[in-house]
Amino acid sequence: MNLALLRNRPHFGAQITSIPVLFYFFNNYGNQEPITLLAKNDVAWIYNQLPWIEECIHSKNKFEELKKLRHCDNLLNLRPSDRLPIIFYKLTKNGRAFELVKNDFLTNLLSEKHNILCKKEYRALGYLKIFIKEEHALLEALAAPFIALAEGSKLHLEKEEFSVLIMPGGGAGEIKKWGIEKFLIAVESITNAIGKKYHLHILLGPDENKEIQYVKELNSENLSLHVNICLHDIAKLVNHCDLTIANDCGPSHVAQCLQKPFVGIFREPNTEWFLSHKKSGTIFPKKGHDIKTITTETVTEYAINLLKSQV
Repeated sequence: MNLALLRNRPHFGAQITSIPVLFYFFNNYGNQEPITLLAKNDVAWIYNQLPWIEECIHSKNKFEELKKLRHCDNLLNLRPSDRLPIIFYKLTKNGRAFELVKNDFLTNLLSEKHNILCKKEYRALGYLKIFIKEEHALLEALAAPFIALAEGSKLHLEKEEFSVLIMPGGGAGEIKKWGIEKFLIAVESITNAIGKKYHLHILLGPDENKEIQYVKELNSENLSLHVNICLHDIAKLVNHCDLTIANDCGPSHVAQCLQKPFVGIFREPNTEWFLSHKKSGTIFPKKGHDIKTITTETVTEYAINLLKSQV
């Protein structure tokens, strides 16, 4: 049995960044046998969508988790602050262990492969570095699970001259939202500047009622609203679009891992949740200012320059 201990965070984005390493573990170290996940939060709704996951167990106490370890052959620990399971596993089962750690203490005795946590590094890369060190291979592994998910999507998308995807929501609330009106103004300005006929895709979660109602009232033919769609469909939608503009939100990590042209609008610099690559960039307000103080002109100019650099 392949077992993975998930990071103790309930947020959608935090779990999305775990998907690439789980996919790699499944394909390269788990004999392609589906993985059982142990999570201290109820996040099974996310992982039940993944074909390479057997089940995601909401484990409510340490004893329950330790019992499960005795039946696994390969253990992946994504909790750098919790090494007790690895120690117990090596003493009782002595199978293969892989982990993210805070330091090198006892790693030679406990882990076949490991990586040291760096909070200034994009979290999905930090997980993958347990197994991979070379940059090109890392970037391929980041995208791989979402390419596979996109191929399994049944979402129908028409061929379009230029497709823009915006993600104006945010599970953390208003403090991370730039504002849907600003997104729409920026998209209009960007597409006017590049002189292309565009179609706008808007991705929102089920609880973003204000934004959903706003979009519905627009009643525009060059706009498609996608609400609460599955991971397969998110991956296909992102892969389809020529540009993604997003708040710091969970689905933005699908765009980042796929390394599509991406502009992130963040309320503050946060390298743990942003993947820097040649097709990406972040915009944030002056220190101490609200995210809504970012101007549409700033986002427009940044996006145009990003697109021009890809030609």
